[in-house]
Amino acid sequence: MSEVVRSAARVLDLLEFFSESGKEANLAAISQTFHLPKSSALGLLRTLCARGYLDKTEQGVYRLNDAFRSHGFSWGGARLTKLLSQARPVMANMASELEETVTLGVLSAEGKIRLVHQALASQTIRYEMAMSTQLPVHCTAMGRMYLAMKSTEERQALLARYPIVPWTKYTVTDPQQLESLLTEAAARHYSISADEVDIGGTGVCTPVLDAQGEVVAMLNVSCVSARFSDKKSRIIKSVLEEGKKLSDLLA
Repeated sequence: MSEVVRSAARVLDLLEFFSESGKEANLAAISQTFHLPKSSALGLLRTLCARGYLDKTEQGVYRLNDAFRSHGFSWGGARLTKLLSQARPVMANMASELEETVTLGVLSAEGKIRLVHQALASQTIRYEMAMSTQLPVHCTAMGRMYLAMKSTEERQALLARYPIVPWTKYTVTDPQQLESLLTEAAARHYSISADEVDIGGTGVCTPVLDAQGEVVAMLNVSCVSARFSDKKSRIIKSVLEEGKKLSDLLA
């Protein structure tokens, strides 16, 4: 008797197929390639989309999720996929209303902040990061917000993984000052980092929590610093309101 479960093998076949660089296919192509009835192929594809391993375009083309392609099984799976499906339109609306870039970040296995989605501002001068960027936790709004939601022991363990070094002349590196900023962020449920990673960029972040109150991701507005003072209150209000809505949806 064969020890291979056919349905499980088909799922792995599909993952291996889509993991080849840039490979995309529609339902008909998958059905033909794997000699499957369209109904069976559709069921497998829908399952992989629901679990976040595949994305489907409006044209019906399937491809491997970019986050899974970049980070493999450490990327967060179905829970993050559920959040992304809810967050994309929210972030797009925020970027349009605030005219600033909105990002969603998570803590990577390496102990840094990685981006999983970015809604770009329409303005010519805007803050934009490559999706492959991994950011430090000690001087980013997203990193500090994550640290602020953790116990003192967890904070210290995470901060100890990398040297607390200045990225710009404004980067806070003093441990006591940093701890004070984390305490403040925890109390008000948002963090701000101004010109500490890049001079000219200010981040405002709030956590997105699951039903158990654990941090799933960080919702962040990346603002051009020269525009920040005029819209500070609007940005903070939007970040807090939309972050709470996303947390409620996960709960």
